[in-house]
Amino acid sequence: MAIRDLSFSTLKGMAKGLVRKAQLPAKDMALVVRNTIGDLDKESFKTWYESLDVKKRSRIDKVTDRLDQMIKDKARQRTDARIATAGRLPNELSAEQYEVIYREELDEIKNSLKLGVLQGALGVALASLGINLWI
Repeated sequence: MAIRDLSFSTLKGMAKGLVRKAQLPAKDMALVVRNTIGDLDKESFKTWYESLDVKKRSRIDKVTDRLDQMIKDKARQRTDARIATAGRLPNELSAEQYEVIYREELDEIKNSLKLGVLQGALGVALASLGINLWI
């Protein structure tokens, strides 16, 4: 089964598995994920990244590249589905039209991931205070 055939929740689960396999501290992986989905400015990520040793850096590159590819594949799949729903074929559109739809889907996926990271961080913060809310 190809990555494009998987559901979004399955892709998120695969991403979490990649994070676990990297065996990096959670705060480091949060930086990798936040940079991948665009929440962290490039200068602070670059400063943090350059402070790592080479072995750890190569593992982070693998995870970051894999997350990027999974997000792009899912955006392409959703773009094709959106075009098919409109009753057209992807090759009927110009490259610019396809790119606009693709960018919209990519932004939507990244925004949903940011929201998920925010909800997770909020849940951890509330749990540390002894507050239990189901969001």
